[in-house]
Amino acid sequence: MLPILMLISILLLLALGVPIAFSLGITAVLFLILYSDIPLVLIIQQVYLGTNSFPLLAIPLFMLAGSLMNHGGISNRLINFALSIIGMVRGGLGMVNVLASVFFGAITGTSAGASAAVGQIMIPAMKEKGYSPSFSAAVTSAGSSLGIIIPPSVPMILYGSISGLSVASLFLTGIPIGIGIAIGFLIVVYIISAKKKYDFKEEPFSWGLIFRTFISALPALLVPVAIMGGILTGFATPTESAAIAVICGIVAGIIYKQLTWKGFIQALNESVINTALVMLIVATAKILGFSFSALGIGQMMMEPLLKYSDNPIMLMLIASLILFIGGFIFDGTVMVLVIVPLFLPLVEATAIDPLQFAMVVIIVWAIGQQTPPVASGLYITTAIAQVTMLQVSRYNIWFILVFFVALIGMIFIPDVMLYIPKMIIP
Repeated sequence: MLPILMLISILLLLALGVPIAFSLGITAVLFLILYSDIPLVLIIQQVYLGTNSFPLLAIPLFMLAGSLMNHGGISNRLINFALSIIGMVRGGLGMVNVLASVFFGAITGTSAGASAAVGQIMIPAMKEKGYSPSFSAAVTSAGSSLGIIIPPSVPMILYGSISGLSVASLFLTGIPIGIGIAIGFLIVVYIISAKKKYDFKEEPFSWGLIFRTFISALPALLVPVAIMGGILTGFATPTESAAIAVICGIVAGIIYKQLTWKGFIQALNESVINTALVMLIVATAKILGFSFSALGIGQMMMEPLLKYSDNPIMLMLIASLILFIGGFIFDGTVMVLVIVPLFLPLVEATAIDPLQFAMVVIIVWAIGQQTPPVASGLYITTAIAQVTMLQVSRYNIWFILVFFVALIGMIFIPDVMLYIPKMIIP
């Protein structure tokens, strides 16, 4: 009964317009006061402990790197490079949208940064070429979720901080899976574009054009190489690689001569605001997690699942369902910080591969970004395209299906899905 009351309290506060961070914190403190005799000073301690983590330092740095890239002239060059590769195929502009999201996912580490940077350029361009505004928004929104699967990924950093898994291992696991999902998106874009007979660039394939656009985009493309190269060689930790990414962002902006002092200040402001939003949720989610432990709620919720401890697949399906339902209500950050810790003891007690469960969580998080009413991935793109979520959803469902295929594969054939990551993880 107590878990239901806490959920009702959170939903009621959200319905009243209270921000998610405060809804979590108020609920946690209220129930701790009513149902326990724990000193309130421990709550302040939990707020501090929730954010006092070295891996979490990578979050503001990656966000700053992404903002610097957006203000430093990166967007057009990456998109032009993608256009030179695949722009001549039916649905080429939509495919360029997906490839641009892959590139930005490998730079920004968040879906919001990718959807804003790519959407502001690609959605108007696709509409001008006759693509449906709702289809343009759907492609951009779905592609933006690749930003949390392809490293560097802020969600993976959060997951590593609460699970104890190596962030480097999570990053390496996300590369082939993110690329596989991107290929699925390209197939969906081609099928829909062929059916709708969308226009495409009738120009011959040119190695010269690819080379020119590649050279122009090279400073930006070197950022993910520097990040993953530093991690793979052991030269830098993920947090130190985030600092390298910031330096690369500044250097790229100077090379392109588009990073002005005003743009630099705006990038700092954006990263501070976005970091504050994430870290405030992290802090209050820590309080809620602490209240779950203090009130025994975790045990109440997990006790019915103990009978499936000898059936990893069933446990994964139940966990996915709970996380999927949670994605309709909460931001992915809340799910990872509050719901996931409840499952971790069960994961450790069964034959489930920790990396397998981690990727299931990240994929479900990506699905949650595409499913209203929360649907953080849709808000930016629908605003740019000036369409409703309902209009976008009839196209977006096919991209969500690709995520579900990846999710089912991760649950039922983890050895296949994790084959490449297991080869490259040191």
